[in-house]
Amino acid sequence: MHDPAETATLRRALVWDLPTRLFHWLLAGAIVGAYWTGEFGGFDKTWHMRFGYAVLALVVFRILWGLFGSRTARFASFLRGPGTVWAYLRTFGSRRAHPTDTHNPMGALSVIALLLAALAQAGSGLFASDDILTEGPLNGLFSGAVDSIANRTHAIAVWFLIALVVLHLAAIAYYRFRKGENLTAAMVTGRRGLPPGLGMERPASLWLAGLFAAISAGCVYFTVEILPALLR
Repeated sequence: MHDPAETATLRRALVWDLPTRLFHWLLAGAIVGAYWTGEFGGFDKTWHMRFGYAVLALVVFRILWGLFGSRTARFASFLRGPGTVWAYLRTFGSRRAHPTDTHNPMGALSVIALLLAALAQAGSGLFASDDILTEGPLNGLFSGAVDSIANRTHAIAVWFLIALVVLHLAAIAYYRFRKGENLTAAMVTGRRGLPPGLGMERPASLWLAGLFAAISAGCVYFTVEILPALLR
């Protein structure tokens, strides 16, 4: 919880720009859609694959945005060394909140883990096959060993992704009810209570975000529609 004296000095500051928030909710929807259509969509996996392509494009976008986007969204602003992570873990059980204008050290690890798991799941799907009706656009274009590894990765990575999502939701609940921080609201409005001096200095560049979105979609389109034809 926030100390009363600290609460009096907090102000509503912008921490998450619009591109970051859109990415977050679109990725959540794409992952749920991919899982649902994969498990309950029957033999026709058309929508399962479409959701997978969306996941892949969104992850590519987040990598670009994490390198060149707004300050609070950049990997360099929230990735910390082992010492900082350990120091944060020592205060994790405290009810006292330590608000930051980007991801905290544990949240940073969660972001990277989720991105890697989503990339592994969607990327392996490009090479995988269900041996019934559906195969990824790159299936059969490389060695059989590549396809075999992709099938195993696609079958296993989904469980890592599900576990990470569950941990993510549990962390949100923990911060809400233990520390009094509403992380979900911050990802909707983009704002949270912060001490003076913290927060985004200026709004994100929407044209840059649009350019990265176009590049990400173009990369996935090339991989799915053009590359297979070039390799055949």
